Amino acid sequence: MGNDQSTGNVLRTSVTSKTPVYHPNITVVNSGPVAGGGSGGTASNTSLADDNDISKLAAIPKFLPILRSSINQQNDPTQIPHLESRSLLQLSMRLQTHFRFCAEIIQTEQTQLITRMKEVDTRSNSVQQRLIDKQKRFTGYCEQSKKLRDIATTLKQLDQSLTTLADRMRVINLCLPPDEQLPALTFRNKPSASS
Repeated sequence: MGNDQSTGNVLRTSVTSKTPVYHPNITVVNSGPVAGGGSGGTASNTSLADDNDISKLAAIPKFLPILRSSINQQNDPTQIPHLESRSLLQLSMRLQTHFRFCAEIIQTEQTQLITRMKEVDTRSNSVQQRLIDKQKRFTGYCEQSKKLRDIATTLKQLDQSLTTLADRMRVINLCLPPDEQLPALTFRNKPSASS
């Protein structure tokens, strides 16, 4: 750095006499006062760059909010577009008609569904009542069949007892003298000739 100070005047005069060199990686914050005829060239380049940036910024489209109360410029009618109430009213009326139409369709379908549910409920109640009646009848039939089984069991036991009694009476009858013997005792009817 000390060596640069001694030769600074020579370097400055050689650089300022030439046109400034643009380096893409170097950003010049303040080039300082430039002596000689090169001052006009750098000022014009700076003003052109500033003008390009300003023109680019001016070309950016501006987006304003719909509601005026959201910005400070409430009284400037040129910068804030107005909403037309007629088209908004037509849109809301169309939506209202559409929603009413949809509500009517849903209401008729709900009425039909309620009617069908009542019909199905009535039919299911009648089917359930029939099933209850059949169950009661089958319960009665089961009780009757149980009674019949009990009677059949009792009759079999009675038949076995009578058969045993007839055998014992036949043995006793054989023990008597032949003139006092009784005819053979049978508890079953004799089969008819047709059978």
